[in-house]
Amino acid sequence: MRKKRIHHEVKKEGLILTSIVDIALALVIGFIVALPFFFETGIFVSQPSVTKAAPGRETDVKVNILLTNDGNIVLNDERIISKESLTTLLPKLLARSVSKRVIVSSEEKVRYDDVVQILDLAKQSGAANLCLLRQRKK
Repeated sequence: MRKKRIHHEVKKEGLILTSIVDIALALVIGFIVALPFFFETGIFVSQPSVTKAAPGRETDVKVNILLTNDGNIVLNDERIISKESLTTLLPKLLARSVSKRVIVSSEEKVRYDDVVQILDLAKQSGAANLCLLRQRKK
């Protein structure tokens, strides 16, 4: 008698998705874990509502910082010599403010690095709202 050979064919149809699903799941978990760090460490800048205030009305703005082209810092229309003195004055001014708003403006040739340092210093001093203003050309 003759033995019949039975051929079992293994079907290799389609794509093996187990490794792709593992990678996708790892990426999703990574994004979920990392997402709060992006929102907690950022400096959020809002459009100032100071310009909407009517002339003659008292506003709660207590901190107005201007960075000049020659490297000077002007705080509430008074010239400050160094950033160290700004670190002592900012918390005192923000303690008197209700909205804790800091308005930072700069002249044309001021580096962005200096502006970001001032924004960071204001945030560390307790500022709740940071506003950027453009200087109008004269």
